[in-house]
Amino acid sequence: MITKNDILENLKQIIDPELEVNIVDLGLIYDIKIDEQNKKAAVFMTLTSKGCPLSNVIKFEVEESLKKLEGIENSEVNIVWEPEWNYSMIKPEILEKLHKY
Repeated sequence: MITKNDILENLKQIIDPELEVNIVDLGLIYDIKIDEQNKKAAVFMTLTSKGCPLSNVIKFEVEESLKKLEGIENSEVNIVWEPEWNYSMIKPEILEKLHKY
């Protein structure tokens, strides 16, 4: 049985090219719903900005990442804008490292 934590760990492989931090630690993943019966995962996420030029690339990477998970046969990636992403959503230890640069 796959868990939200399994999915989050898998999604940590996807790096936001602008900030060079994985999308989980950036706080871009808002929710994950798992339908075990239908072997489906739905990810609700945002991007650092509405005009992100790599939005399609990041969404594609999330979709591809989900396909690799055992127990998931169908996936859905939903880009949402509420709440609007901001730097306070970054994990504190990551934010501290970003401030050093």
